[in-house]
Amino acid sequence: MTIALAVLALPEAAYAAADGGYAAWSRSGSSGAWQATGTPAAGFPVATVESDASTVSVPSGATTFLGPQTPPGQVYGSSQGQTYLNISTAAGFDTSTTTMTFDAATPAKNWAFVIGDLDADTVTISGTDADGDPVSPADLGFQGTFNYCAYSPKPGGCTGPGPFTDVPTWSADTATLVGNTMDTFGAAAWFQPSVALKTLTFRFSRLVGAPIFQLWLAAKAVPVEVPVTGVTDDCPATVELDKTDGSPILDADGKPVTATTGADGVATFDAVADGTYQLHMQNPKCGKTVKDPYFTIVVDTSKGPVRVPANTFVVDVPELADTGLHTSRLLAAGALILLSGAALVLAGRRRTR
Repeated sequence: MTIALAVLALPEAAYAAADGGYAAWSRSGSSGAWQATGTPAAGFPVATVESDASTVSVPSGATTFLGPQTPPGQVYGSSQGQTYLNISTAAGFDTSTTTMTFDAATPAKNWAFVIGDLDADTVTISGTDADGDPVSPADLGFQGTFNYCAYSPKPGGCTGPGPFTDVPTWSADTATLVGNTMDTFGAAAWFQPSVALKTLTFRFSRLVGAPIFQLWLAAKAVPVEVPVTGVTDDCPATVELDKTDGSPILDADGKPVTATTGADGVATFDAVADGTYQLHMQNPKCGKTVKDPYFTIVVDTSKGPVRVPANTFVVDVPELADTGLHTSRLLAAGALILLSGAALVLAGRRRTR
């Protein structure tokens, strides 16, 4: 049986800085045949990237990032410390083609992609919808251009005093971003697609020099907190995030998304995208589940983080559950009793002599 109850929204102040997530990328392949996978939030379709660029790298986001005051940062939060993709032209400075394919159609709102370091180069963007049909340039949801080096905190990768005023030009007719042919820092543009997409393709060309472009993928997301009554430090419980049909939500590595209770007895999913999900509490390490292990939640990121009501998930952990700690205590107690008994026997023998 699956139970659906109202969930509690936390106060706005509690999530003001946790309103989105950026994709964590993993990369494989070699020059001319790169692959990368990532997703910005649990429940958001996993993106698989294929590129014939000569170089694709995954910087850490420590020195180059979208600050909280940049246009996308105001919507999705700062990307500092979050990975992104660096993509070059193809061998011989030929135009490279990079295609991002989602494992399911994306939502038609509440997500974005950002192009950075677009100065001495051009990139033409195209996409297909859930049925595989091309979308119009307007559907890509161009939001504007900006320079992320002009905002505080200024990323460490933005060298020199500025002014950081360079931005690319967007051609709505050809869906192309065009740089100004000078090698600068921080020139960027961002997009929020207004239709569900299955693919995005970026054709990247050189104007001068040996350019690269940066690519971020972001989505609205909030934490989901799941308190579990009865767990202890020695007896935690794990909760799995599932689709409504009971199949697990998978991360970019193809593994089910799970959260394990901490010292406070709460299992927390850090970033979950909009959608309806089923929570499934797996068999606890010790003890047994005494309430329905399934619960349906609706995540609406506009309403903030979700906290499942107390006592929705309950486990019965025996007072002396068979854990290593309790077993060692029992063994120690048993040894003490045996030693005490032996001492009494010896004392009795001495008295009878």
